[in-house]
Amino acid sequence: MNTLQWLVLFSTIGSLTLLWIIYILQNLSQKNEKTQIDEEEERLVELMGKVRVFVDSKIEQLDKKMEEVRKLVKELNEQYIALSTLSLKNVKTKFEAPANTLSSGNESHDNNIITVEEKLVVNNVGNLKSTKSEQVSDYESSDENNVEKKIFEMYQNGMDPVEIAKSLKMGVGEVQLIIDLMKRQ
Repeated sequence: MNTLQWLVLFSTIGSLTLLWIIYILQNLSQKNEKTQIDEEEERLVELMGKVRVFVDSKIEQLDKKMEEVRKLVKELNEQYIALSTLSLKNVKTKFEAPANTLSSGNESHDNNIITVEEKLVVNNVGNLKSTKSEQVSDYESSDENNVEKKIFEMYQNGMDPVEIAKSLKMGVGEVQLIIDLMKRQ
């Protein structure tokens, strides 16, 4: 064999060897790339798990705060109702004596003359007292279950809690609380 043939043989073997080396290196680099992607996916899944735990804890805290707010609103509504009842009693006691003097016909007593305006005020307060006491007694005498059902029906018919509270002369928080409880049931 002459040198040219040896040179062709060695260059062919060298070329084949170089190609095999390049092929093996490419396969190894592709495997490394896949493992890097897998590692990044694992980190991403881990971070998502941490975020989920964080969000769940914040939602639990928010639920606790909402429950506290509901309790406070309920207490405030009860205090408001009690205050309204007391104010009605005060209006009743303040104007019962003038109403009695009007009804007895003693319009002038010790040089005190009741004017027409004062009579109108006393009559208006008496009417106000009777309507308010009727509203309070209606509210207290109605069965709580019927009120809750009525509130929930009004809500299902598309009324806002504010409108329901106005129509039933209740607190908005109390109405919202009843609606939330009925939804959960």
